[in-house]
Amino acid sequence: MKRSALFFLFSSFSVCAFPTPETAHHSESNSNEAMSTQPNSASLPHSADTFSWLRDDSRQSRKVLQFLNEHNQQASTFLDKQTALQQQLLKEWQDNAPQKAEKPWLIRDDVKYRFETRDNARVLVEKPTNQASENSKERVVFNLTQRAAMSDYYSLGSWSLSPNKRFIAVTEDIRGDRNYAVTVIDTHTQQTYSLIQNVSTELIWGNDNDTLYVIANEVGTYRPYQLVKTQLSAPQKTDVLLEETDPTWLLSSYQTGNEKYAIVQSNNHNTSQQQLLDTHTGELQTSLQKRISGNEYYSDISGEQIISLSNHQGRFGLYQGKIGSNIQSLEPLFIPDPQTEIKNWYVFEAGIALVLTQQGKDTLLIINDHGDETFRRPLSSEGKVAWLSNNGDAASNLVRIRSMSMTTPPTWSEFNIATGKERLLSQDSYPTIEPSDYTSTQITVSANGVNVPVSLAYRNDKISPDSPVFLYGYGAYGTPMKPYFMPQVISLLDQGAIYAISHVRGGGYLGDAWYQAGKGINKPNSIKDFLATAEVMQRYVPSRDSLSSSSHGASPTKSQSTVKRDILAIGGSAGGTLVAAAINAQPTLFRGAVLQAPFVDVINTMADPSLPLTQQEYQEWGNPAKADDRKVMETYSPYDNIRAQAYPPMLVRIGLHDSQVPYWEGAKFVAKLQQQSTVNNPYLLTTDFNAGHQKNRRTAQAAQAMEYAFLLDLNKRQASSPVVTTTNK
Repeated sequence: MKRSALFFLFSSFSVCAFPTPETAHHSESNSNEAMSTQPNSASLPHSADTFSWLRDDSRQSRKVLQFLNEHNQQASTFLDKQTALQQQLLKEWQDNAPQKAEKPWLIRDDVKYRFETRDNARVLVEKPTNQASENSKERVVFNLTQRAAMSDYYSLGSWSLSPNKRFIAVTEDIRGDRNYAVTVIDTHTQQTYSLIQNVSTELIWGNDNDTLYVIANEVGTYRPYQLVKTQLSAPQKTDVLLEETDPTWLLSSYQTGNEKYAIVQSNNHNTSQQQLLDTHTGELQTSLQKRISGNEYYSDISGEQIISLSNHQGRFGLYQGKIGSNIQSLEPLFIPDPQTEIKNWYVFEAGIALVLTQQGKDTLLIINDHGDETFRRPLSSEGKVAWLSNNGDAASNLVRIRSMSMTTPPTWSEFNIATGKERLLSQDSYPTIEPSDYTSTQITVSANGVNVPVSLAYRNDKISPDSPVFLYGYGAYGTPMKPYFMPQVISLLDQGAIYAISHVRGGGYLGDAWYQAGKGINKPNSIKDFLATAEVMQRYVPSRDSLSSSSHGASPTKSQSTVKRDILAIGGSAGGTLVAAAINAQPTLFRGAVLQAPFVDVINTMADPSLPLTQQEYQEWGNPAKADDRKVMETYSPYDNIRAQAYPPMLVRIGLHDSQVPYWEGAKFVAKLQQQSTVNNPYLLTTDFNAGHQKNRRTAQAAQAMEYAFLLDLNKRQASSPVVTTTNK
């Protein structure tokens, strides 16, 4: 996703505010103050263009809403022809409903938590860790389904129990713009307290069970910039304890392993600054290290020791020292080999668990308090991907491992770093999926002197020389798009398709150097990698070994010179930049594309500092005010490079309340595409008026079926499709 990479929290800490991936997609509160309507072009640093009128910051312009509604109707008219295929996909997904294992319990002190489905409701359950204790009775502390039913759109950002476990604080978004509101629920009486709106998802409880520390968002830009103290006993009163005044910096916070301390962090793209917040006294202490450009450090506290991942000595390594120590004075604890990076780290009483990565291969390493290695193994087996999640607290010494492949359902396992023993906790089971029927593999594509990894999967007895390729790409923020298991993708493979992920430069699949090679002025490398992947996949023929058990797989007589597959591209957010730019460069290479909340108006957006997070992302995309940056951006910015040529069919999906990639980017893109294309292909725009950057959870599966049906239908059609007219063409 675009505009989300700068203020991440290293997941190496025992946090109280737990992210909830099983809940609705992230979004925000309806209380955000509306920005002004479309400013005069003279007041904006970006240049006006034919379709600039589609930008309406208030999202209330009748003319704009009419345009979006008309396009929804046009898209619906065209997509109605694919209703049967959409329903077929949805039925397959419903019939193949998994026997899904519950997530492992989150262990916190003497209790544990997890979301479960009970009586058709998704609820958060609390249970004592000691089943034999007199107080072993479990209880429901939060009813997610009940809260979600109160709004058309709902996203639970995070939740946190007070120290006495009576109150649960939640951050909720009911609009889709990722501007959250904090509500506290008394689990004894069910009384609710509405505390503060327009905040991020961080929640830190004070030791008094009355105080909450949150991060407030800046009006208009949505930049998290203030540490705010609020209280149940005085919900109308707020105190600003710290404000980040530099518009290129972001503020965040997290609980450490020592319940007395939280960390408040300011950071930009390559520098960080942290302060300790004493949750017992409310005192915000001096910085662990003053800001030094290029110096980053991310800390945790275990007992009376500070442990920090820092690059103050050149390369990132783990350092430790007593509370009160300056980062520069910490002693080295673990420094990885030059070609190895520390991906994540987690502090436990029995040692520290680290995930190391080297050229896309992850290793689980356990070290003791002196930095000595006590255990090491590959994090995942060959052909699979794995990561650590839902770990226990420091005292539990339990690391949880989530593992899967593109064609193998997920498993949960648990590793005890104190005993060195590992056990399988659970595995999802799908009634109609037999992993041996499929092949999941990785190939490399040569592109401009580098080898680009490509993960792909297909069904052995369905693949043929006519099988289309669904090609997915992202390539930004150093985010590694791992080959995860997705049952909906399996349905594509069952239809004979190949699903491929191009790990282009700009993503983090092969580490930081891979990311830097596709970032900023190097962004064109990402696009070249994606184009090279599309060209190779167009001629892709699987190896004979993978088809040896198939009775009617790809013909062994077919060679790359005779196979020419349809390339159906998918990209969302920053991935929309990648896919749209690649189509501009070689439109005839693609049979069609789906763009989800695409970041396509790169120059105009990055030239406007009034938009959310623009100033924090100059390093990622470039600053158009700088001649060298603008020169590069002009070569690939998708909206600016639309010209008179034969574009393939496209479906573009946007959300009206998107604060990361404003709705008007996709709207302008489609309008200009319809104006410039020299062929009568469908260029469809759909707007969700009750969502933002992420799909509305209630309609997400139907939207995915719509996207897949659109692309599958293109594969079955002849070269041209019916004309889809608009008021702009």
